Amino acid sequence: MKFIDIILQHSQAKQSKLIGPATKASTNPETGVTINNPAAFHVIKDCATIAIKYLPHYVFGLYANPFEVLKGKFEYKDIDEFVKAALSDMVLHQLLILISEKIKKSSSTLAASDNDPYGDYESFNYSNNDLQYIELLCNAFNVVKPNK
Repeated sequence: MKFIDIILQHSQAKQSKLIGPATKASTNPETGVTINNPAAFHVIKDCATIAIKYLPHYVFGLYANPFEVLKGKFEYKDIDEFVKAALSDMVLHQLLILISEKIKKSSSTLAASDNDPYGDYESFNYSNNDLQYIELLCNAFNVVKPNK
């Protein structure tokens, strides 16, 4: 998925480069190692599979300012594909929530003011409204919806 690829490709963290080796280990756990215990085959395979699924979460969390670094790197179709997939995939949904929370925390519009200590608390709720998520991510990453 291109959205995930972009998160990993633009990271300076060395762990972001693990996706290739993890994919290789997931498909063929015996690559480059001698397995003396048959259970090790399954341990390597399962650890690599989990790494593939959760590496984007970890790498995104390492960005000090992901919205500046990744600004302009995504296209609308990348965000649309990710959000739609996240609504039916638990792991991607967790990443979507992680990104949404980081947007919420970094947004100055959600900060409480002297006049309104609750800020815009009610302005965003986590429903399965894909258009709401798409708009949120597009705004955060400075992506313009194409005209159809």
